[in-house]
Amino acid sequence: MGDKKISFSKEVAETLGLESAIILDLFNQNILNNNSYDDLFSSIKENAKYLSAAKIKSSIDKLVKYNFINVHNTNKTENFVVRSASKNTDSNSLSDNWMPSKETNEVIAMTKMPEEFISLKLKEFKIYWIERGQQKNNWNSTFIDFIRREWAKEINSNKTVPHVIDENWYPDDDVFDILNLSEITKDSALKYLSEFILYWKDKGAAFTTWNSKFIDHVKRRHILNNNLGDNEEDKKYSEPGKYKQDFKTRKNDNTWAKEINLE
Repeated sequence: MGDKKISFSKEVAETLGLESAIILDLFNQNILNNNSYDDLFSSIKENAKYLSAAKIKSSIDKLVKYNFINVHNTNKTENFVVRSASKNTDSNSLSDNWMPSKETNEVIAMTKMPEEFISLKLKEFKIYWIERGQQKNNWNSTFIDFIRREWAKEINSNKTVPHVIDENWYPDDDVFDILNLSEITKDSALKYLSEFILYWKDKGAAFTTWNSKFIDHVKRRHILNNNLGDNEEDKKYSEPGKYKQDFKTRKNDNTWAKEINLE
């Protein structure tokens, strides 16, 4: 393959297989000759020598079935079914009445996206590409890539919106990995979780960085505890989980935080 670089989406590889993802990328780079099935097979073999003949054939079958690639002239002796490219009068430009193929919808259905979301994004997709007037021979695969990116943005959008802490909030696993680097165990860190949630629920502040704030809080409390020594007066405020007062009294008592800057 020389200096050619292969790049493909994780979703395509997971859905269609690694070999199909590699071949699709070569096709989208216009590296492959798809004048006939034999030409396509040979050019894949030449550019991806590490793929076996069986893998190449099964991958071509799959990619053509789902309209990711097309073959112009089919050798029927290969028992290979090819779906023709779009027959729009404006060649391969997207038209307003374009709809994803049945196979494309089957691939999208694997992601369990809501129908309302798919419908909205289809309208956006058509408006964008019709206005650009660009010609493509792989509108189905282009739409799959587009809608997967949009869905990823949708599910990750809530993570970027500031929100108040929930009483059931729990740190991500990465938090404990980071704290371990400071020789603070998971069990030690969790001793401070209740007081951390109680403090910030009472404050009502909204952030997107609760994991980072918890890391800072645990480190400060850990350092404070290590510096207390045998001072029993201070220790009673630094050992969460050992309560001698009722909840209301503890909730209104912020003495434990007098030396900690949580901002």
